[in-house]
Amino acid sequence: MAGKAEKGNATALLFIRGFLILLLNAIFYVVIVLGAVEVCQLSYSFANEVFGDVVAEPPPGRNQTFVVAEADDAMTIARNLEKEGIVPNAYSFYIRLRLSQSSKSIIVAGSYELNTSMTYKEILEKIVKGVSG
Repeated sequence: MAGKAEKGNATALLFIRGFLILLLNAIFYVVIVLGAVEVCQLSYSFANEVFGDVVAEPPPGRNQTFVVAEADDAMTIARNLEKEGIVPNAYSFYIRLRLSQSSKSIIVAGSYELNTSMTYKEILEKIVKGVSG
């Protein structure tokens, strides 16, 4: 009789062990899939900010004077634009700026009248000038 009870307990333990392994595997794969979906959504959103027509505020927006100093590099300009509320994301603007610049264009220091409803392209058209040569 004791042998049957031990065999029953061993079978129950094997069943519970198998069930727990299956449950942990299912949880693991659900976490992986949900993580992959989240990464894809973030990547799409960021790419849309870089290449799409995003604005900080819907039209009509508000006008702001923005100053580009001689010593400002591209990342500093992008951070300042985000801080002023002219662009929604400094990093996506920085990448768009770097992609739009060529060897024949420069960021010109000065004071610019920008609007919070301007797209990245419109902002770049104001602060980046072509160099003849």
